[in-house]
Amino acid sequence: MKIIELLRLVRKHLVLLIIVPLSLATLVMMLTRNGKHTYASSTKLYTGLATGSTIEMDKTFNYFLTNTAFDNLLNIINSRETQEEVAIRLLSQHLSLQKENAKFISAQSFKKLREITPTYLYSHVVKSNNVNSEDSTEVVVKKKTPLSFVNLDNQKNDTNKQAIIVNVVPSSVNKSDYEMTVKNLTELMKSSDSNFVYQLLNHDDPHYSIKAMSTIKAERIGSSDMIRLSYVVDDPGICQQTLAILNEVCIKNYKNIKENRSDAVVKYFESQLDFANLKLKDAEDKLLVFNKSNNIINYYEQSKAVAVVKEDMEVDYNNKKAQLAGIEAAIKRLEEKLGIQQQVQSKNNNLLEKKKQLGDINFEIATTESESVTSEANIKKLAALKKQSDNLKSDIKKGVQEVYSYQNTVDGIPINTVLTEWINNVVEAENLRAKLKVMDQRNKDFQQQYSIYAPAGANIKRIEREISVSEQGYLEILHGLNLAKLKLQDNALASNLKAVDPPFFPIEPEPSKTMALVIGSAFLGIILVLGNILAMEYFDDTLKNIKRASKILKLPSLGMIPKIYLKPSTNNFSFINNRLIEITTQNLKQYLSLHDSGKKVKTILFLSTLEQEGKTVIAGNISRKLIEEGNKVLMLNFSKSQKQIAHQGRFSFVSRLLGYHDSRIDIKSPFLDNPTNYLPNSEYFFCKIDNHFYSAKNYAEILEQNNIHISYVPDYVFIEIPALIFNNYPSDLIAQSDLSVLICRANRLWSEADQTALNELLPLCVNKMVLIVNGVELQELESLVGELPKKSSKFRKKLKNLLRFQFFSKNQI
Repeated sequence: MKIIELLRLVRKHLVLLIIVPLSLATLVMMLTRNGKHTYASSTKLYTGLATGSTIEMDKTFNYFLTNTAFDNLLNIINSRETQEEVAIRLLSQHLSLQKENAKFISAQSFKKLREITPTYLYSHVVKSNNVNSEDSTEVVVKKKTPLSFVNLDNQKNDTNKQAIIVNVVPSSVNKSDYEMTVKNLTELMKSSDSNFVYQLLNHDDPHYSIKAMSTIKAERIGSSDMIRLSYVVDDPGICQQTLAILNEVCIKNYKNIKENRSDAVVKYFESQLDFANLKLKDAEDKLLVFNKSNNIINYYEQSKAVAVVKEDMEVDYNNKKAQLAGIEAAIKRLEEKLGIQQQVQSKNNNLLEKKKQLGDINFEIATTESESVTSEANIKKLAALKKQSDNLKSDIKKGVQEVYSYQNTVDGIPINTVLTEWINNVVEAENLRAKLKVMDQRNKDFQQQYSIYAPAGANIKRIEREISVSEQGYLEILHGLNLAKLKLQDNALASNLKAVDPPFFPIEPEPSKTMALVIGSAFLGIILVLGNILAMEYFDDTLKNIKRASKILKLPSLGMIPKIYLKPSTNNFSFINNRLIEITTQNLKQYLSLHDSGKKVKTILFLSTLEQEGKTVIAGNISRKLIEEGNKVLMLNFSKSQKQIAHQGRFSFVSRLLGYHDSRIDIKSPFLDNPTNYLPNSEYFFCKIDNHFYSAKNYAEILEQNNIHISYVPDYVFIEIPALIFNNYPSDLIAQSDLSVLICRANRLWSEADQTALNELLPLCVNKMVLIVNGVELQELESLVGELPKKSSKFRKKLKNLLRFQFFSKNQI
């Protein structure tokens, strides 16, 4: 069905689809009718960028770097500087000619150049009588060695090899004169923006402008080392010479850029190497002066020897100090032993006194014991005397032991022996003190030596580190210099572009593209018109039909009513229109049956969010159909005046020419007639819209409010409600009704205001609202009544069945 819809759109705009492409094709044909013949030539350059350098044999292939190198070369070819030089050289070549030469420029182009060239410009053209054809620049390609690009001077002595030669400078022009002319015109062009050369290069001249040079196409041939240069212009000589000059300029510019860049790097490294050499020499001289001033031959060996000697001396010094301390302690002990003789004499006198006291006490004890009287006093006295005697004996015994200890050492050595040992220790102690004094002086000497060596070590380290850094920098710069020189040689070889296929002289013009342009413009016209049609269809957000309307409004539909055209495109339109009313009426009765409220009188409201949606017409035609079926219908409208359709003009000639259908409405159609003309007066009434109307709960209250009396009980009551957006509505009446029918035009957009009004109404009529789409296009009716009867040829019918895959639809069962 999508194909059928597309074909229907194409058929609708068929004339437009024919006229627009034909118009574009005619316009293109007229524009290209007076076009000049064009000539094309091409040349090829060998770059060597993809295969790498001949010097850096260990260099790995890098696809990204190779592409970058090719991009750089193509940018040089397409640069404005290159284009300006090519244009000036081409102009200099042609101005240097005395007359036209088809090999360089055609007679027509030469004549045109003479006409536009001002007289003062020839003063910048250098001409001399000395003509040396050997100086002419030529692009040479050897047949036996196709990858070479040399000058004729290098080729003239090689008689064994044939070459294809393209002269860039005419044989009648001296090369030095030609180069001077190029220089003069270049200076003139750069002098201001108002001179002829500048204006010529920056305007739309077909041969000498930057725009013309920009049409030269430069591209890499696949993934090879080759670049193809191609040019299309209306003069065969200019075509060949432009490419030949471009070859020369590209080779020169590319080589200059590569070599100048590498040469600048080499000079930089050479200057830095000299600076690094001076810096290294200064650091070495600083170390030499420092060693001389501090008497240093080999700092590290000397400092190591001093440290070893000082360490041994410190060990010996500490040992002697420990030995001296031991001897001094022994001397002190011996002196203590030799200093107790006076104490020994005192102890002896004390012993003698105590012996005398013991004799006296023993005498008294003996006297007391000899007495015969034994009294308690005597007993106590005797006990005290005995106790005193015992104490004296104990003291005498202790004193004897002390006297013995004083006269002998702990080990029992006599005092005389100790005296000899004391004398020896005193002598030894004096010897050790003398040695330690000498060693202290030696330590002071070492401290002085260390005070010299300690800062010397730090300074030597700093100087040696400075030398090391300078040496490393020198070596790195030297390495960079070697790489730069290697790169310079590499670039000298890599930048030598070679012309392997010189530009040829085109004899035959290029085939005309007029026919291709005409066909392309016609095809473009079809695409534009068809794309516009499809875009309009795709962005068409109107309700259009019941399928789209139900999807947007989310309401079930009762049917759709077609647009009443003055000249419908289908046969028997009145039958189709009547059938659609019947279908709508049938769906209405079926819906009421399925949602029966139990009321004998079915109240149906006709609503719309906007005015002029067709409520009155649709409600009147459904009423007429129900009356024809024998039902009693009462229709209540809120307005006696129905807006009449304005008088329509004639069908426009442009629309008729483009094959569009007549969109005028049949204002005299019975379907659009006012219900007052076909409904009985007893079944069609008008009511006032006031507060009583908004408070009404059923149709009976509306009749009573408007003093309307009927003599029958209706089966259906149709009540038309004003536009919801611009008017209020009777809430109770809507809630008590059996069905609410929303009328919407097919050619309108469903806005946010419409949806808001609908959302406020939906809670009052839950599951009691349906939709009717009014003013639907005829082709949309096929979803309800099937294929519309039209006057179609047999071919069209067969084609339509073929696209629908209905090959046997006419076969009888």
